[in-house]
Amino acid sequence: MLRILQVSDAYYPFPGGVTEHLHHLTLSLRARGHEVHILTGRYPRTTHWQDPPWVHRVGKVHILPALPFLNATQLTLTFTPSLPSEVRAFFRDHSYDIVHTHGPFAFNLPFLALHYGPKPQVATFHTAFVGLNWNRVGKLVFRFWSKKVHTFIAVSRVAQDAMEPHYPGRYVVIPNGVDIHRFSPEGPRPKEDFSRPVILFVGRMEPRKGFPLILRAFREIKRRISSATLVAIGTGRHLETYQRLVPSHLKDSVHFLGFVEPERLPQYYRWADIYTSPAIGGETFGIVLLEAMACGTPVVASDIPGYRQVIHHGQNGLLVNVQDSHAYAEAVLQVLEDPQLKHRLVEEGLKTARAHAWERIAEKVESLYFQILEASGRV
Repeated sequence: MLRILQVSDAYYPFPGGVTEHLHHLTLSLRARGHEVHILTGRYPRTTHWQDPPWVHRVGKVHILPALPFLNATQLTLTFTPSLPSEVRAFFRDHSYDIVHTHGPFAFNLPFLALHYGPKPQVATFHTAFVGLNWNRVGKLVFRFWSKKVHTFIAVSRVAQDAMEPHYPGRYVVIPNGVDIHRFSPEGPRPKEDFSRPVILFVGRMEPRKGFPLILRAFREIKRRISSATLVAIGTGRHLETYQRLVPSHLKDSVHFLGFVEPERLPQYYRWADIYTSPAIGGETFGIVLLEAMACGTPVVASDIPGYRQVIHHGQNGLLVNVQDSHAYAEAVLQVLEDPQLKHRLVEEGLKTARAHAWERIAEKVESLYFQILEASGRV
């Protein structure tokens, strides 16, 4: 049994791919018999998330607005003046065989864990960039500390390509996973009674996730399938702005459900006729694509490098230039109107999801931990 610490600014109740990765990797490693803890920041109190006893909170999380020149996405940053001393005290009171940070090369909590925590350390990188690649600047400060990391994990080649030129070292690609027990075709569905077919969007309401692009394509979809409904799940600073973008004649066909509890999210995936993600970039993988596939829902997504790591066009999903609203609409309509295509995408999507089950991903991470400990003379 290993004692393992996972460190990230992003964790529940903050939604997103890093949160899901951190949580399910931890659960899967614990299921394999290891003692795994999470060190993260203190978020504002919420009623929909209660920490398990192996989650430790320090500092205070600040959610920064999406900046167009810096990845066009919300950023989570843990900071208080006392944070360095809190992290130092945490490592004084706790001992671990492996410290595993997520995105440590910034002025954040994972960096402090890298600085104050013991060796050996592993770092996972989840991010590609829209606009400025932060690493071009960050390496001037953080390359010195990067030498403390034994192995860098990238969730895809896209993530590795964003990091390796700036932080040379030993890299391995271990992809994101999906909980195929929670996300599955079988199970309850929500009670909402919207007209069919239902096109589902799940994501933060911010520029990088591209919601206005599916809204623009939806106008063309409605001309051919008048009963179609667009359902959007997610919150964010731009939610009200996007709600105002809906033209009056579509108000009854576009529904914003806001935040949906994680345990209810699979219900909406399996209930939808099609799932779409029009993200404009900055994605290294696309956990939401796996979640939809695992629920037996066909996927149409933007043709960006990160999504090509998951979708093989025409086999387990469709990739399209979402900036071209006509092409985007036609791709969605093709799936909705071609039962054979839809069936093939669903069947191949289920195979893809099973290949990325968290049990398999955790086994790869565990194997890497033992390799590192053996190389370090610890095993």
